[in-house]
Amino acid sequence: MLENIIFSLNIVMPLVALAAIGYIAKRTKLIDRAFLAGGNKLVFYFGIPATLFNSIYNADLGEIFDPAFMAFVAVWTIVTFAAIWIVTHLALRKRHPGVISAFVNGAHRGNLAMVALPLLFNMLGEDAAKTAAAMIVIIPIYNIQTLVLLTIHNENKQKLRIGPLLTGIIKNPPIVGTLLGIAISLIGINLPIIAEQTLNSLAVLTVPLALICLGAAMSHKGFDAGFKFALTSSLIKVIAMPAATVAAALLLGFRGNDLTILMVINGVPSAVGAYVMIVEMGGDVYVSGKNVMLTTVLSAFTLSVLIFVFRTAGIIA
Repeated sequence: MLENIIFSLNIVMPLVALAAIGYIAKRTKLIDRAFLAGGNKLVFYFGIPATLFNSIYNADLGEIFDPAFMAFVAVWTIVTFAAIWIVTHLALRKRHPGVISAFVNGAHRGNLAMVALPLLFNMLGEDAAKTAAAMIVIIPIYNIQTLVLLTIHNENKQKLRIGPLLTGIIKNPPIVGTLLGIAISLIGINLPIIAEQTLNSLAVLTVPLALICLGAAMSHKGFDAGFKFALTSSLIKVIAMPAATVAAALLLGFRGNDLTILMVINGVPSAVGAYVMIVEMGGDVYVSGKNVMLTTVLSAFTLSVLIFVFRTAGIIA
């Protein structure tokens, strides 16, 4: 238990520290609004696509391909997203329509590349390779879902039009990075060293810069409705999502390492990438930013408790 807590803290507390640096830098006027705008655009248009491309390009698709596992991941990601979206829409559409996209993203979309991958490889070693297979399935779905949400529920009050929505999906930088990674990996092309090092540098830059910008944009309005929405979506993300995932997967016959992977990828903090997309596309930045921070802190403890409980019960590896 203590070992799991320490490792989880080692993973998530540096993320909190980076956001704190951004907060302090903004308050001491080391960075300004122009830096924030440029930083978020750099992450959205270059950093996130490079990170997604690298994660898929470096995976061995032949070794990790498991049709049943990948089918469950795809269906579960879509079903849970739809369930959270429907309930949130019914609850908030009349009083707080602008919050819906931030709430649903915060409650559903996890930080796979930067938290789930290292956590699972530390827990399972090479047996965690299926995490890459899950990411190949989930990442395109995540980005399409976020784009649809932000097209329908945005603070710019734009109406949903199918043509622009499909065009936006095709041109969306994170989706482009994902599709290119899948294509290059399937074709078997080896990138030149210059290209690999450039992509690696962009990927390394992404999370620190995104978190610094997140921290710099942070404000606290007290325990108002916005904070309560962020807290509610955070609790769904770090408690309800992983617990429900294990229950559903267990009923469908998944065991051992598969259950561990499914639980962790559904219980990690909310994705910084979703926050950046919300900033760029007109979502509720306050609720989304608070959600990222709350899930990052809370997941260090909730994941440790869930791992301990399910391991003690003999459910996960």
